[in-house]
Formats: sequence, C-alpha cells, structure tokens
Amino acid sequence: MSEIKSSYEIAMEKMKSMGIDDSPLLSEELKNEIAEIRCEYDAKVAEKKILLKDAPELPGEIRFLEQERDKKIQSLKTGKQTE
Repeated sequence: MSEIKSSYEIAMEKMKSMGIDDSPLLSEELKNEIAEIRCEYDAKVAEKKILLKDAPELPGEIRFLEQERDKKIQSLKTGKQTE
C-alpha cells in the first residue's frame, strides 16, 4: 500500500526528477535584503496601477517591474554565499 504524500513532498520529488536541486539555505541578512526588494517592487507596481489605471501598457509595465525584481533577487542569491 502506498503512503499518502503531501504536496510539498510531491513537488520535491518532481524537482529531483527534473534535476533541480533544493535551493541553498539563505542567511537572515539575505532574506531581509530579498524582502526589501520585494517590498520596493510591490510599491512600484502599486504606483503603476494607480498612474496607469486603465492604460493598455499597464500589463507590460507590471511584467517589466516583476522581471527587474526577479533579476535583482537572483543576482543576490548567486552573488552571495550562504553561511
């Protein structure tokens, strides 16, 4: 009889089968920096939503900000080593 697995366990198994390793543990300092970046870009997105309320370019602006945010976070993760 097979055991029941949580969604997390299933996702981890799928990641392993795809050759994706667990992400390294992040230091508290790095977690705080990432949280600051997320807050900064959440504010920028909110501002764009107000300024470009019904403008057709709003989705593109949001996508750009999200990509910029993700690049900054990725560079932090790859540029700094874990403790």
